[in-house]
Amino acid sequence: MSPYRALRPLKGIFFVEHKMADEDILIHQALEDQRDMTAVEDFAFKHDFKQLPSGESSYKQLIPKTTPGPGQQYAFEVNLDQCTGCKACVTACHNENGLEEDETWRSVGLIHGVSADKPVMQHVTGACHHCLEPACMHGCPVKAYEKDPVTGVVKHLDDQCIGCQYCILKCPYDVPKYNKKKGIVHKCDMCIGRLKVDEAPACVRACPNEAIRITLIETAAVRQDPSAFVKIPQAPNSDYTLPTTRYLTRKKLAADMTSINAASFEPQHPHLPLVVMLVLTQLSVGAFFMEWLVNRAVEDSLRALLMPAHVFTALALGFLALAASIFHLGRPLYAFRAVLGLKTSWLSREILAFGVFAFLAFVYAAHTRQVLAKPSLQGDILAGSVVAVGVFAVFASIMVYRDTHRVLWDTPMTTFKFFMTTAILGTATVMAVSLNACAGYSPGYFIYTVQAVGVPLAGMVMALTSMKIIVEVLLFSHVRDSRMTALKKSMMLMSGPLRVWTAQRFIYGIAGGIVMPVLFLALHVYWTPVWTLAWVSLMAAMTVAAEFMERYLFFRAVIPLKMPH
Repeated sequence: MSPYRALRPLKGIFFVEHKMADEDILIHQALEDQRDMTAVEDFAFKHDFKQLPSGESSYKQLIPKTTPGPGQQYAFEVNLDQCTGCKACVTACHNENGLEEDETWRSVGLIHGVSADKPVMQHVTGACHHCLEPACMHGCPVKAYEKDPVTGVVKHLDDQCIGCQYCILKCPYDVPKYNKKKGIVHKCDMCIGRLKVDEAPACVRACPNEAIRITLIETAAVRQDPSAFVKIPQAPNSDYTLPTTRYLTRKKLAADMTSINAASFEPQHPHLPLVVMLVLTQLSVGAFFMEWLVNRAVEDSLRALLMPAHVFTALALGFLALAASIFHLGRPLYAFRAVLGLKTSWLSREILAFGVFAFLAFVYAAHTRQVLAKPSLQGDILAGSVVAVGVFAVFASIMVYRDTHRVLWDTPMTTFKFFMTTAILGTATVMAVSLNACAGYSPGYFIYTVQAVGVPLAGMVMALTSMKIIVEVLLFSHVRDSRMTALKKSMMLMSGPLRVWTAQRFIYGIAGGIVMPVLFLALHVYWTPVWTLAWVSLMAAMTVAAEFMERYLFFRAVIPLKMPH
């Protein structure tokens, strides 16, 4: 008679009941402890023992039986109660799309909190939400994104991309990823090629618990109630891009649940070419504005001396700024495409505005002698046009960052900072250039220039810098916020990992923009021309260095919007 009396399944584990010796009791106990297997283990068991449904019937349940009709589109649906955080979806997506080792188009986060006096943890898987109003598409300056009118899938056009990475800043869900080897951005396309032949996307097929599926959603429902989609604690506001992913759960997720990594944040990429571009374009615009003011306030002989120096310095620094911006592109040879998105993208508008500014500034510089020899209305209009277009270009720069909805950038503070940088650097540069331009002339002429130009501009630099630094210091009050807000995190970064750069920003700013102008105003009558020139040149250099530090912190201290991770 066989010793085996029965063969029964134990949550996917088969074991044999028989007359057990003492050592068999231990084995039996160990098997009992394995009743709660992980999702991957459960899937592997069902696969090995042929308990899975046939692939076709199983996966067709996870995709719609029909294509989207009018007013519909494809969308992800995630059952949070079935997601165990195994990351099989991440691996499948990675393999299907041939991503680099450090690239991921789908991620799995973990949020935690307390509900009904009990601790709660929930895994959240997310990828591109194929929004109705995709921020990536609207922000792209080269139209490298398109939203399929039939399926609603937001696709990235790799051949069109120039690698400016602005879509990364615009997307509130951290979806587009930059590929350094290719010099372009790319992202999830819902495996649209699979869907067109009735196959489920890689992430859907790979999930052992069928937590992810593709559904058809009514676009009108998304517009009517955006908050019903991507309804996850601490997720970005759905009103911004109208995402279409729907998360389902029978549990009540408390609104104050946070990412397991909520207290872990680090400095962002510095984007050094953009730092140089922003600071020097604003300096150039400010210098043209101050040139316009100064050369209308001094006598003709001094104007004839100062105007060429002012104009050519401002022009040279402006061209240097635009040249620096090219180094931020992954594919700079295609930079000419950057105005294609003019209708929706502030980046395209910024690029076009600075292009027009550079052209007008060049024309103005080329006609400097004629303007000096025969002042005319046309000359005044040209000078005013350079300034007006330059101011609009700076405004476009402001909107490029405010339009990302990142908290540190999307405030009046960005407007204040950019225009104050324009005024401070323009004033300090024109002051230094004016005195250096007069260095080889008679002492009396130099003293007149110091009094007529140097003294009022030094006072302006001091006043403007004082205002800006006071406002920046006040921002650090957010460190005392009771909640871990985005602004608090930014200030914690500036006073923590970035404190060396923060210290330099304030040291250079206070020394070059406040202390040195004050000493200049008090002591310039006692100084020799050589000492005066050295002083104002160092003062201008330190104010420029201070603004470079401030703009470096602008990029590094921002807290990006993203799904809980």
